[in-house]
Amino acid sequence: MQVYRYFLHRYPCQTSTQDDFFSASAVLLPTQKPFSSGRSIRKSLQVRIAQLALFNTLVEIIWFYGITFCGPFRSILVFEQSPTVLLVALMFLVNGGGNAAKMRGVFYLCVGWIVLFFMDSDASNAPNHSEAYKHQSGLNHIFYHILGWFGISDHCGGVLLLMLAVIFRMVYDSNFRHLAVEIGGPKRLYAMICVLSSMLLTPFAVLSLVLSSSSIGSYFEFPLLLFMSTAFVMIVDFYAEHICFQHVADPVMAIARWSPITMFLASLLITWLWVDGSATGSHTISAGSLIAVACFCLASYVFTSQDSPRSMGGHFIGISEEGMPLYTHGEAFLHKTSRSLLHFFHETITEILANSDSRRIFWFLCANLAFCGVEFLYGFLTNSLGLISDGFHMLFDCSALVMGLVASVMARWTASRHFSYGYGRVEVLSGFINALFLIVIAMFIFLEALERLYDPPDVHTDKLLFVAVAGLLVNLFGIDGGDHGHSHGGNANMQGVFLHVLADTLGSVFVIASTLLIQNFGWQWVDPLCSLILSLLILGSVIPLLKSSSSVLLQSIPDGLDESSYERISNEIRAIDGVLDFSDFHCWQLKAGTNYCSIHIQAHPQSNEQLLRHQVQQLLLKRHQLKHITVQVEKENALLLKSSDKFQQQNPNENSTSFHLKIEN
Repeated sequence: MQVYRYFLHRYPCQTSTQDDFFSASAVLLPTQKPFSSGRSIRKSLQVRIAQLALFNTLVEIIWFYGITFCGPFRSILVFEQSPTVLLVALMFLVNGGGNAAKMRGVFYLCVGWIVLFFMDSDASNAPNHSEAYKHQSGLNHIFYHILGWFGISDHCGGVLLLMLAVIFRMVYDSNFRHLAVEIGGPKRLYAMICVLSSMLLTPFAVLSLVLSSSSIGSYFEFPLLLFMSTAFVMIVDFYAEHICFQHVADPVMAIARWSPITMFLASLLITWLWVDGSATGSHTISAGSLIAVACFCLASYVFTSQDSPRSMGGHFIGISEEGMPLYTHGEAFLHKTSRSLLHFFHETITEILANSDSRRIFWFLCANLAFCGVEFLYGFLTNSLGLISDGFHMLFDCSALVMGLVASVMARWTASRHFSYGYGRVEVLSGFINALFLIVIAMFIFLEALERLYDPPDVHTDKLLFVAVAGLLVNLFGIDGGDHGHSHGGNANMQGVFLHVLADTLGSVFVIASTLLIQNFGWQWVDPLCSLILSLLILGSVIPLLKSSSSVLLQSIPDGLDESSYERISNEIRAIDGVLDFSDFHCWQLKAGTNYCSIHIQAHPQSNEQLLRHQVQQLLLKRHQLKHITVQVEKENALLLKSSDKFQQQNPNENSTSFHLKIEN
């Protein structure tokens, strides 16, 4: 901590980096003799060494700037991520082929990065950084101004710089390993890189030192802290890793696991013991940083764990022709290979765009999310609570659109063993839930409007008209797709999406009207009155959807059938030659345009079963639009057919033949 405060708060980053490289060169040149010992290096390798030294210099400078912004603790959390772990995670995302453990590792990494960037409440630098950090270089001040333009804290900018440094370091490590083999070992190459990096940084360090106002505070403290910085950052770190590669059985995985975990936990302990939270400029521990430590440790452990022994149990799948039981081994049944996430997303987007309904919902969802993001960004930049609130309202609408999109995709899935009727009723369920959402919204608006109608509050119309017009344009973009599904009727999912879009459109229209009236006439009561009318319109439009979707979920008769239709069907079936009576007549709707029917026909013993079945099927299909029909023909003594229920109880299976007919649209 003392080294960090002394160098990074008193010297430019270029000067601090050059001092470390120069001190490391002073140690490595006499011990390794990289230029005088070993085989000669050809010119092409010299160019590659110079390029690698330049790359290493860039990595170290970015690291110093990152640690300046977000402190040593967070710089360790980001920069000390194992390149092996990150490469394994990247290959899993691109190529797939991993198991569930790697999926969990990717999840831990993503959560750690997101929490560290968005939930870490670390804003330690003083607002007036020009005065508080006047010793820092001009490039440092440029970084500060860029962060100020985007309105993000210093530690977020530092995290971004360190993420860039991690990417560069992964490329550097890969080239370092290949080049070390060609020139005679990593020690020699590392010594050369330190010397060349020191030479590259010397002009910039001298220029920064001349232009800055920094000075050496103590000639005893400066060399001591410089020695500590060089020893731990440049010398000990490299040699410790080299020793591990020589004496550890599996050095790559061991270093990838225990090196970051040890540094994460040690830095957490040191920060907790040494950092004074009340001191200005101290980067303290936050809840977000604790979550990031836990996630990064778990990710390092998961990605470096060896595959556990697979279960050798079995799963019963059937009986062979010889009567022997058949099993699948535990490896095939339990150990499933994950697909690439990119491949999964590509397949999902392709499936969404293949259907007109899901395609319309998807494009409107993208437009809604884009507008929502603009509202959030502009609201945070201008500190406008109204824009942020409207952004959350749009986000709630996006959740309804996501549900409608998922239902539209799932409805096209084929039937399975567990869902023998398919997934078509998911659309009905989505429409029912959307209808409930809209009723809750309408009731909330209605009650709030009644309260405000008696006591109208002052409405601030600044930015309100702009937001309402922009929202109206977005909703007009989506209302065409929703109206397409609504005009065809029957599709509860598309009706629910359409009603959400319609409610937002009417809301934008009423907001525009009320804003203009308030601005020109000062009628504050217009806003609650428009809200009251909007709630009544939403209730009136959503109740039919709620009734129809609930009827389908409760398996009521289809819309085209009623009591008179039932009597007419009964008379027509009994009028068929050979039909004595019928029982167990059930009709229900599975989804839009898909009606099911099952019926038991009690027929004369001498009648033709196939002919009776065909006649009943044609009657129900052509005259009453029932699509999927199951007809069971039962032959018994006419004396026993007076009560079909009694007959079924006494003779449930006797002389009975079942027929099933499925006719697609």
